[in-house]
Amino acid sequence: MKEVLKKIQKSRIFSLICILLFIGVCFGIGSLIAYIQHEADPTDMAVTYFRAFVQQDYDKMYECLYTDDGYYIDKNIYTAEMKKIRKDYTIDSYEIKEPERKDGRKFVTVKCTDDAAKKVKDFVIWIESARTGIQIVPDYYVELENMMAKGVEIKIPKTDKLEINGNVINEKTAQITESKDNNIYHLERILTGKYTISAANDIYARNKTLSIRGEDVKIDMTKEPLTANEEYGKRIISHGKKIINQFYKAVRNRDEKSPALLKMFASKKLKNKVSDAVEKSEEIIFWPEKRNAALYKVLDMKINNLKTAISYNQSDKNYVLTCTYKYKYVSSTDTSLANSYVDKISGTCTSRLTLTYKADGNKLTVEDIRLSNKNKKN
Repeated sequence: MKEVLKKIQKSRIFSLICILLFIGVCFGIGSLIAYIQHEADPTDMAVTYFRAFVQQDYDKMYECLYTDDGYYIDKNIYTAEMKKIRKDYTIDSYEIKEPERKDGRKFVTVKCTDDAAKKVKDFVIWIESARTGIQIVPDYYVELENMMAKGVEIKIPKTDKLEINGNVINEKTAQITESKDNNIYHLERILTGKYTISAANDIYARNKTLSIRGEDVKIDMTKEPLTANEEYGKRIISHGKKIINQFYKAVRNRDEKSPALLKMFASKKLKNKVSDAVEKSEEIIFWPEKRNAALYKVLDMKINNLKTAISYNQSDKNYVLTCTYKYKYVSSTDTSLANSYVDKISGTCTSRLTLTYKADGNKLTVEDIRLSNKNKKN
């Protein structure tokens, strides 16, 4: 058997087979290298991203972005920024250049031509690669390193959850460090822009609106004043606006006992207080010192510049809604049959309405009302 194997090894056919196997292996390796080099070209991703930019398909652009643990890219802020950038480009034709590398980062430059202005403007797309498991050829994404704030820390009370622009932030987005009373959320990257940060629970919240940019940004929410959380906030403001509408409807109609208004208050004492406030507001727009004051009717009355603010009192466990606004009014008497004379009065009143709410589960009850007015007669 050994002699037969030796004869085969020495034969020309065996040598030819070995040579063919060697050539096949080399060809396979070469093909694999060529495939990897072809697939490892980030140009396709750059083309997809740029075409979406040209077509103003910002959803598609957002899908191309690179994210990792600790990254937060707000879609609304990103879309607004891209719309702003798009206005700066007139693209009659374009040329996509070969990928380049700078400081270890890959990028693709697109030369955009404005025929009317005879100008060429570059659109630079930075590329990031990522592999999953033993993946040989990486996936490519568009990275926004030049548009990101780095190393953001947000401290909130341990009882609260963190929200950024209404989106709940959890362990998938941020690294969380716990202490006795607080949690610190570490965000590796966040798109620069203006944000509303909330530390909220089922009862109240702490809110802060600020611009985030730069590096090593530290935000302490534990010292922010208490307000209503999003759910209670919407309900309280909506209810407060309804009270304002019914209140001034009662004022215009001289109806201190308006059923539509008084049913919004629970106790008899509070109903009487509301009726007194209606009567005092009637004196603003009807001027009781005028001759024939009872004959005046409101011709025009509009509430403007309504602003609302809510605070939460942790010891009393109630919410205080403060509404500030102005209204202009014009009142007049009916035309006289004797001389067709009409007497008019007008002015501008600046008001501050304060409503105190108590929450019992899903039920909100008004517990107090205060109204201050500053009338300026014309």
